[in-house]
Amino acid sequence: MSVNRVTKVKICGNTNIKDAISVAEAGADAIGVIYVANTKRYIDLGVAKRIFDAVPVFVSKVVVLRLDNAPIESIQDEINMIADTGADCIQLHGDEPVELIADLRAFLNSNLNLNARVKLIKKVGVGGTKEKCLENALAYESVVDALLLDTVTVGAIGGTGKEHDWNISKEIVEKVKKPVILAGGLNPDNVANAIALVKPYAVDVSSGVEREVRIKDEVKVKRFIEAAKSA
Repeated sequence: MSVNRVTKVKICGNTNIKDAISVAEAGADAIGVIYVANTKRYIDLGVAKRIFDAVPVFVSKVVVLRLDNAPIESIQDEINMIADTGADCIQLHGDEPVELIADLRAFLNSNLNLNARVKLIKKVGVGGTKEKCLENALAYESVVDALLLDTVTVGAIGGTGKEHDWNISKEIVEKVKKPVILAGGLNPDNVANAIALVKPYAVDVSSGVEREVRIKDEVKVKRFIEAAKSA
């Protein structure tokens, strides 16, 4: 889905309050944190809540996690704890089947405290054939609020700094009706070209604006947001 408007920007992988405030002040539309154990940018939900509490109003707050194929009954308490951080969005970055996400959507819809504000984003890996990537995107479209396209990398869930074939992402944007977020190897130098080709609803970056792992670079963040907003 593509319309004529300024591209939204999500800066992900925030690990501390200082970086998150700096990112927000630079003009980011969304702040992301990684709640996936044993990954480079993992933080616990207590830290996530403190970061989100410090972020200005009107900036979206996203928790990235993997549920894979866990039964819905086993994750309801965890979803409630994520909601308690102040998160606006849950970004599913694992191998969650469509059926699990449909169950999660039903759980959110049945909980009046969650339904009003927590949206679902699902990562779709871009790698392999264009047909398979498009099939996966279309399969998830009906059960999520947005799709995120990220580079398929064996043994990693994201934040690798590796690009994928943007032509595949371009076709997915053209074919699906839900907002599409482009991720994977974006940085201040290539984001404008990526937006010009793909025309996503939003772009997402983590390692591409870091000074070192877990620490954002204020100059890179500002350059990235300026490039994305002016593309």
